Amino acid sequence: MEVRELRKIVERIDTEIEARMEEIEAIGADVLELHGDLDDQIAEYDYMAVEQSVASLGGLVDMERVLPSMDAVLLLTALRDDEPVPDLTLPLSSFEKQEVLEHPQLSQEDLDRAFEAALARADQRWEEVWGDHPWEDLEERDSKRAEERADTEREAIKNRAGRAGAHIMELIGYIGDTLWPDLVEALEAGARKRAVQVLAAACAAAQEAEPAYKLYEVNLSVQYESSPMSLGAMGEFLSDAEAWLMSPKAE
Repeated sequence: MEVRELRKIVERIDTEIEARMEEIEAIGADVLELHGDLDDQIAEYDYMAVEQSVASLGGLVDMERVLPSMDAVLLLTALRDDEPVPDLTLPLSSFEKQEVLEHPQLSQEDLDRAFEAALARADQRWEEVWGDHPWEDLEERDSKRAEERADTEREAIKNRAGRAGAHIMELIGYIGDTLWPDLVEALEAGARKRAVQVLAAACAAAQEAEPAYKLYEVNLSVQYESSPMSLGAMGEFLSDAEAWLMSPKAE
């Protein structure tokens, strides 16, 4: 085989490696773009858009889509560099719970503990400020305390939903900012075991985004019930829609 033909083969291999790497790197860029979109969607309480964004994450971080490209890069690189062909057997241990890298986690219990702690701190502040106040009218005291507690509870409910939304962003940021650069670095180093381990962690974090959305949805619903207008334009839209649905319809 002539040198020119060999050079063409190497160039084709280089082109294919570059294309596969660009495809993998583009997924990381898309995840980061999704993170930016979510920031706006959550700020606007656009829960329907948030749900769609979370659903699209699974299409990006997909084992069946990414792994073949990873293995193509590793195999072609080995052939080009005249190195031993890597073992492309899928190490299932990378997907076992004890082996998968930990991703951010949040439960309703975590949110409720923070909620109760916020109310307890507010009660303590009330006692510190008003506990020794010589109230002439006990009804006025009770009314003021109930009013301030209601305000505190509404704020704590809003913060609880906000934290649930932030958790979704934290998961996606973890994939885009931490895991995907690690994946690319492992591929460039030819470290398949490490690359597969990182990919497994990214898939696990992406799967966690779905229950994270459900957590957000539940707590955002509670926020809406507590204070519809705290959801801004979305709260106004939902209130108007609810009023229209509840209004008597002309026969």
